[in-house]
Amino acid sequence: MTAKESIESASATFCESFNGGDAAGVAALYTSDAQIMPPGASRIDGRQAIQDFWQGFVDANVGDLILRSDEIEDFGNQAVDVGTVSASAPGEADSRVQLTGKYVVLWTQDANGAWQLHRDIWNWDA
Repeated sequence: MTAKESIESASATFCESFNGGDAAGVAALYTSDAQIMPPGASRIDGRQAIQDFWQGFVDANVGDLILRSDEIEDFGNQAVDVGTVSASAPGEADSRVQLTGKYVVLWTQDANGAWQLHRDIWNWDA
């Protein structure tokens, strides 16, 4: 599999885990020393803290996550993935609010050839 195919597959697994309420499964896709940089918040370091962060989204009933890679640049054992994100969150009176945004992820390939998220930053559109 190419880096692009592998990263797209890992992104699909990320969405499946997230949408299934499995924050531990999401966190397992990150390197042990990963960092995420969520909008309007401080940087979060390490897999356990990242799991706790995503668990908060699961607990808040955020779902319908879709990640779409627009561009993946392969640099050997690292790659940069630029794309768009969409999800839904609870709104008023049992409605759902649609969220859209963009992201940049630095992926790192481990010794076994698996691609893992190493740096993850995103923001929501207005």
